[in-house]
Amino acid sequence: MTFSIDDLRAFLEIAKTRSFTQAADKLFVTSPAITRRIKKMEDLIGETLFERSTHKVKLSPAGEELFPRAEQLIREFEALESLAMGMSQNRATTVRFASVTSVAGSVLPMMLSEFQERFPSCRFDLHDGHGTIVHRLVEEQVVEFGIGTRPDPGSDLNFRQLINDPIVAAVPRSDELFAEQSLDWTDVAQHNFMILKGESSFFGHVELELRHAAKPMPPGIRVRDVSTLLGFVEQGVSPIIVTGLIASRCQSHAVKAIKLTDPDLYNVLGIVTYPNRQLSKAAADLVAHISETLPRLHARILETIQ
Repeated sequence: MTFSIDDLRAFLEIAKTRSFTQAADKLFVTSPAITRRIKKMEDLIGETLFERSTHKVKLSPAGEELFPRAEQLIREFEALESLAMGMSQNRATTVRFASVTSVAGSVLPMMLSEFQERFPSCRFDLHDGHGTIVHRLVEEQVVEFGIGTRPDPGSDLNFRQLINDPIVAAVPRSDELFAEQSLDWTDVAQHNFMILKGESSFFGHVELELRHAAKPMPPGIRVRDVSTLLGFVEQGVSPIIVTGLIASRCQSHAVKAIKLTDPDLYNVLGIVTYPNRQLSKAAADLVAHISETLPRLHARILETIQ
């Protein structure tokens, strides 16, 4: 039989308070339990550790000899505990999440960089794609959360809105529309515009909203990849219809984002989560960071759109 760290803590607390009852209260144990701990130590040592009287408790000669060594052992043990906790907190943690391409290719790198300054051991497993992919990954619990569009009304997914990303025209300098400050959708319908189609819900959203407003869809090439859209506008081949976040990736002296009006259309973006799933601490911290920084960074981008 040996005595434990808890036994040593009981011994030290009694020595400091000079009371079995007060020591028991401080250690959240019963008086009989703390008495048993001291009895076990005394049996092992073969000496009495405390001299007890009706009104006071004091260390015996054997207790006086043990006290400084016990204090040193407790300090060393607590230092080891602290070191172990620090190692646990600094151990690399991977957060798996999904993001729509418009966020992943624009402001997400800055958000993750800021987050890693605060949590340098955190790693990320990012799945990027269009809104439908983000929803599916969250539904299948491949990721802990997503940054995406609002799920369909019949979906069980949770959604917390963060921003309204405007749908805009990105126009190359070589195009006659480059000088415009804003464009009406009726004017847009008179020109060829490239727009994203395919599995993405973006095209369907724009088409539906324009139908409700009795406005025609603009003619032009339909493509399936954002990088293709950006390549065409950056090379001056065609204006494109995209969201503000995507337009921010190609704005320069040669390309300008122009607001589209009547109607004003938006891509609603926010945090998508699976019902009743508890996020890991790292994921919850990242969601909190994104929720605070995405609206701020998005507001800066909107200032650059005509």
